[in-house]
Amino acid sequence: MSFSVYEITVPVMVHGLNVMDSYLDDAQALEWSKGFEPGRILSERLASNMISFGEQFSVSCNKVEAHMAKLMQHDPPRPRNTPMLYSALKDRLLETRGGLERVEPDAIAGAQSHVYELTPPIARGWFGGDDYIRHLVLPDFFFHISIAHAILRHLGAMIGKRDYLGNLSQQTGGDYS
Repeated sequence: MSFSVYEITVPVMVHGLNVMDSYLDDAQALEWSKGFEPGRILSERLASNMISFGEQFSVSCNKVEAHMAKLMQHDPPRPRNTPMLYSALKDRLLETRGGLERVEPDAIAGAQSHVYELTPPIARGWFGGDDYIRHLVLPDFFFHISIAHAILRHLGAMIGKRDYLGNLSQQTGGDYS
């Protein structure tokens, strides 16, 4: 069985953005339950040289848009700085998710056959589409979800793998019970 570029990127990223949206709710609930100042978790970091919890969301949205533009052979949009407010980050996630939902499968059909130039800081060189998608686009996306998850866990949120996996539904049928 083979998957189209659309099938392994767009629905997967929409699902991941939904998980990130729930993490913003989890962060606010954690602040309330622990008596933290509202918005404190947005500035928390897993390590001092890493971006903050809130920045994980802003950067992830910027990267989704840049990766999708590259796959569609469009110029990437300029990265945007989202204010570190829950409402602004939720709006940014919603906007990014909406953009993904408007991508037509034909718009990225064949993207695995193209060659993409990558520039620092991550990598330098030309990458075939399969490698670009499998070794950068998807891992890069999941990295930011994982770090947001880890920051929440580190601060005491009662979330686990089930939360990271999000609302699983069978899109293609089959009985897995």
